[in-house]
Amino acid sequence: MKRQMLHIAFFFFTLTALTGVWLRLYVFSDAVKITDYPYILHGHSHIAVLGWTFFSAFLLLVFFLGQASSNYVSVLIGLLVVVTIPMFVAFLIQGYALYSIIFSTLHIFVQYLVAYFVIKHTRKNDAVPGVIRRFIYGAIVMLIISSIGPFALGAIAANGLRNEPVFDMAVYFYLHFQYNGWLTLILFGLFLFILERKSIAYREKWFTYSFWIYTISLFPGYFLSVLWHDFGSFGQLAAIIGAIGQLVGVSFFIAGILQLRGPFKRNVSPFVRFHVHAVLLLLFVKSVLELGLLYPPLANLVYETRSIVVGYLHLTLLGFISLFFITQFLLIGLLHENGLIKVGAAIFFVGFIVNELVLFLSGLYTWLGYGSLPLNQELLLLASILLLAGIVAVWGSVTVKKA
Repeated sequence: MKRQMLHIAFFFFTLTALTGVWLRLYVFSDAVKITDYPYILHGHSHIAVLGWTFFSAFLLLVFFLGQASSNYVSVLIGLLVVVTIPMFVAFLIQGYALYSIIFSTLHIFVQYLVAYFVIKHTRKNDAVPGVIRRFIYGAIVMLIISSIGPFALGAIAANGLRNEPVFDMAVYFYLHFQYNGWLTLILFGLFLFILERKSIAYREKWFTYSFWIYTISLFPGYFLSVLWHDFGSFGQLAAIIGAIGQLVGVSFFIAGILQLRGPFKRNVSPFVRFHVHAVLLLLFVKSVLELGLLYPPLANLVYETRSIVVGYLHLTLLGFISLFFITQFLLIGLLHENGLIKVGAAIFFVGFIVNELVLFLSGLYTWLGYGSLPLNQELLLLASILLLAGIVAVWGSVTVKKA
């Protein structure tokens, strides 16, 4: 069951990468323009968040809660596949319209079923330490809170406010509590669970501080995403508290992990240790970048520069979150360290670095008035192809024996 779930997760990840290549090809050939660009973009973003990342988190939770043989898990897997694939296809065909809205709404209700399953079995499992339990519960709360955003979108659109700022605020509300809330907290908690499984002792108080400071800061931190709208001094103060609080919470988590360098060296291979350090570095960079939004002139430039916004989202979802999932799959033995995965991981990492450099340099060129970055579109296409090749290679390593 766990191996089947892993294949499903990487199938969703591959669809994400394929649509990424499709988006980059759009400016080069009319042959790929069989549907509208925004439709592909909607399909790409939804299969990334509701397919790859959600299913990966569900897989890890099933593994750690020891429920891989549960009939209820089999039903949930079936439901997730049944709603995710039609949702993806519907977005490609019609964008935001009747069927894509129906299936994305159904996905939210399946998320509620997953939340119930996780809470039920976490409460029953005495092997889950208190600090890990907090991270799991906190993640589930953020998952449920994030769903307010999509439901609000329907009400906002129904009242003729589709083109008003409140619509974008609802979108950012959903994204913030998804990737900064649900996904970050669940990855933190599951990583600590891995330390427990490997009998690596850690200072629980560091991670307790991390949880409370970070989680509380998520609420004012939402204003970082919507500073393009004038909320006055209240919005600015909330954003400052949120940004600093999230950075402090992240710093406690990173510091707690870095204290374990000795046990990690004894229990974890250099290949996996490299990925753990890369994840922590990306997490810290992401948090520091968010502080820059507190400077109004810089914030205005960021919000008006699409390549910077896309670069930040890729840094978060493709870099920190996706790489953290792959690293945890390696740590628990769902992925094996072999030649193919090393090649795939290297290709993926190169594609990610090229993608980020081009996106952020494109923004810099725009700010300095230099026009477009030379070979901008060609380099982004190359990066998307490398990312796809890396993901396929890592997926292919599932069937290869351990080196």
